[in-house]
Amino acid sequence: MTDASANVAIVTGAAGGMGAAIAKAFADLGQPLILCDIHAGPLEAIASALSGQVPVAVVTGDVTDPEYPTLIIAALGARKIGALAHAAGVSPAMADGKRVFAINFTATKTLVEALLPHMAIGGAAILISSNSGQIIARPFFDRALKKVLRGDSSLLLKLMLRNSRAAYPMSKRAVQLYAPAMSPAFGKMGARIVSLSPGIIDTKMGRLEQSVGPEMDKMIAVTPLARMGEPHEIASVVTFLASSAASYITGTDILVDGGTVAGIAAVGGVLKL
Repeated sequence: MTDASANVAIVTGAAGGMGAAIAKAFADLGQPLILCDIHAGPLEAIASALSGQVPVAVVTGDVTDPEYPTLIIAALGARKIGALAHAAGVSPAMADGKRVFAINFTATKTLVEALLPHMAIGGAAILISSNSGQIIARPFFDRALKKVLRGDSSLLLKLMLRNSRAAYPMSKRAVQLYAPAMSPAFGKMGARIVSLSPGIIDTKMGRLEQSVGPEMDKMIAVTPLARMGEPHEIASVVTFLASSAASYITGTDILVDGGTVAGIAAVGGVLKL
């Protein structure tokens, strides 16, 4: 993260549990904010709570709207982006498979590429993914997703999008593959890009998924730290990754899941849960 007095931290999904925690963490560091979300009321409430600490602008809209990046750029004005924390996303219980992929990956790609020219030297984009992408990280799936990253179609992906519970990890794995693919372009701007993959976090979204079926409880049971994560535990990693302390980290995925992926591997994989 560069000079906090000059550059802006953009937080998408800022009205959600993780997004709000990330926004507060940047505000505590004195970083001017642009907060974005589809839910105007909660977004305004968070902006109001933080406006006493730092300058705050809000952008309300659907991340899949083609005009969404334009709205953020307009709020940015002549300033540069010190940090982009892209936390906007939906879980399998919140939308159908096509919508899940459109929000979690396609809109991410569109937003990142629109904002790249506005990144500050030393700035960083942190894309919130999910440990579910790490869980399905296999050559078979990665080949299909890399085709999509190149702009080609994939029959496998089309089949996976028929089910939101299959579409979700595919969308998050796509984000994990996208960060290294974009790191050369960011490097040319003197900036960095990473994905950050939380495990099961104690937010409204996390609790919704926990209520839908037994899978979440089974995953928590094999997690070495034996609990859900807290939003502030993700926010602290985001601000680290945006800081000069992480100045040599780019083009990779940072797993912050209390050891869930390791615990699943230790019991023999997802099918053994």
